[in-house]
Amino acid sequence: MLRIAICDDSREDRKRILDFVRDYYKTHDMDVQIDDFESAGKLLSAEDTYDIYLLDVIMPDMTGIETAKKLLKKKEAPVIIFITSSLESAVDGYRVNASGFVLKPLVERDFEETLKRVMEQNFKSREASISIVHNRVPMELKLSRILYFENRLHRVYIVLKSGEVLSVHQKLNEIQEELKAQTYFIRCHQSYIVNLNHVEALENAGFVMTNGDLVPVSRNFYKECKHVFYHFQLK
Repeated sequence: MLRIAICDDSREDRKRILDFVRDYYKTHDMDVQIDDFESAGKLLSAEDTYDIYLLDVIMPDMTGIETAKKLLKKKEAPVIIFITSSLESAVDGYRVNASGFVLKPLVERDFEETLKRVMEQNFKSREASISIVHNRVPMELKLSRILYFENRLHRVYIVLKSGEVLSVHQKLNEIQEELKAQTYFIRCHQSYIVNLNHVEALENAGFVMTNGDLVPVSRNFYKECKHVFYHFQLK
């Protein structure tokens, strides 16, 4: 999960930034945690560290540049995006290794372009994953490896592209909740969740997966699954 901090003394700007950032990562099917702070002091006193910091340059208690300098001492090579009303601050920003700048007044397209560039430069290899415990060993499993989940005999079996099957002591409802930000995973049966990226076709009996497995779609889920699947195919 990508962790993002927003720091801006303007409540209105914080809300707009939060909306822009949330929309961007939702569109790109990425699971993120976003926290917002009204002052640099509150951000710096937080115990958590973040993958990306979005900092307003001009704040009353401490400037964004000064905040970035303190973050450099707290976390090695933090990814920092400055939000500013003046390009003059860009010079100081580059001295603290800023990854990007967004000018005020805030425009969503500018945010999208900046976030896209920052993600490609700093997190290109990062893939969405799910936390599981397999054979008593905690692990992060990349979602791109998963074909589908099957609930059977009080266990959940995770079928992978490689042909490997992992079993975990988790409830399917809990897994569905963890995957809710990933719109390409869909519940199609009381006992199944499928990854639409690995579906070949939808038949009356269910989803035909890329490995040839037929995952059943129950009557209660069929209408929604058909709608979501065909819209997914059009993307």
